[in-house]
Amino acid sequence: MKAGLFYLFETLGQIEPSEFYNQALDEVKYGEELGFWAACPAEHHFSENYGIMPRVEHFLSFVAGSTSTIKLWPQLVVAPLAHPIRLAEDLALIDQMSRGRVVFSVGSGYRKYEFKPFGADLSQAKARTREITDAVIKLWTEEKVAHKGEFYEFSECTVQPRPFQKPHPMVFCTTTREEQIKWAADRGYGMFPAAGFNPAAVKADMATYDRFCKEAGTEPCPIRPFFKWIYVDEDHERAQKKGQMYILRTLMAFAQGGGKLMEHLVRKSVETWDDGDPKPEWLTARADAIMASGATYDDMVESGWTPYVCGDPDHVFEVLKPYAEAGCNLFIGGFKNGPMPHDDVKNSMRLFAEQVLPRLEAINPG
Repeated sequence: MKAGLFYLFETLGQIEPSEFYNQALDEVKYGEELGFWAACPAEHHFSENYGIMPRVEHFLSFVAGSTSTIKLWPQLVVAPLAHPIRLAEDLALIDQMSRGRVVFSVGSGYRKYEFKPFGADLSQAKARTREITDAVIKLWTEEKVAHKGEFYEFSECTVQPRPFQKPHPMVFCTTTREEQIKWAADRGYGMFPAAGFNPAAVKADMATYDRFCKEAGTEPCPIRPFFKWIYVDEDHERAQKKGQMYILRTLMAFAQGGGKLMEHLVRKSVETWDDGDPKPEWLTARADAIMASGATYDDMVESGWTPYVCGDPDHVFEVLKPYAEAGCNLFIGGFKNGPMPHDDVKNSMRLFAEQVLPRLEAINPG
C-alpha cells in the first residue's frame, strides 16, 4: 500500500497562487520524508479560483529539483490540449532530471470553458487523448517518427532526450468510461478510476479493466489507485468541523463547471451499488438531488458512499479499509483543500502516514 499527494490548486480567491505553489512544494518535501510515494498535481485552465495549474509539467519540474525519491505523477495531463512532440519532450526532460521518477498519466478533460480558448472541441477529447498518448510512446521509443492521424500530423522527428526509464515511464489513463478503459487495457497501460466515491464503483472499473486486459492478452498494471479528499486530526469532532469547512468548498468548486463529470461519477456509484447492501434513499443519479436531500457526513459514511473523509486516525482507517480490502494499493489523497492552513495540512499528512497507512498496509501490502 502506497500513498500520494493530490493537488487541485483551488485558491478560492483566498491565497495567492505563488504562496499555494510554495506551500505545496514544502508539503511534498515533507511528504517524501514521511514516506509518501507520489506527488500528483492536476491540470486546469482559465479559472480565477479553481485549479490554477495550467502546466503540471512545470510544477513537477519545480518539485523534482527539491526532492529525490517521490514519484512525479500528474493527475493528470489534459492530453487533448497538448501537442505530442512538446509533451514527449517535456516529460522526457523531467524524467531525465529526476532520474526516472515521472509517471505519464493522461485524461481527456471535462470542462468546456477550458477547451474553447484553445479552439479545441470537447466532443473530440477522448479520441484525441488516445491518439496523442500513442504518439508520445512512439516518440519515446522510436527514431525518425512521422505521424499523420485524425487530429495530429508531424513530419519525421527524433526527440531528445529520451526518457531515463526504459523503454518509457509507466502510463496511466484516469477514466471511468468503458471505451477508455478498453483502450488502456489493450495497450497495457494502467487505469485510474476517476474519483470512485464507493468501493463497489472502483471494484467494478478494475474488474472491467482486468477483463479487457485478459481479452487483449496484456498484463494488467499491478498498481490499483483510489482517491478521496481527506483531513485527519487527533480530535475527531475538530477534524470533522475543520475538514468539512474546507473540503465542501472544494467539492462545490469541483462541481461548478464540471457538472457532467460529477453526474457521471454519481451515476456510476448508483449503477455499481453492491446488491448486498441497502442503497440509501438519498443516493440518486443526480448530484443536486443529493445536495438537497440533507444527507449528512455520517449518513454518507454509514452508506459507504464517501467523496471525502475527515476524522481522527481510527475513523479515517475504517472509511478507507474497504478500498484496501477491494484490492486497491495506492491511496491518492487531496490533503490540501483550498486555503487550508499549511500547518494543518502537514499535521494531517503526518497522522495519516504514521497512524493510518501502516494499518492499510497490513490489509494490502502492495
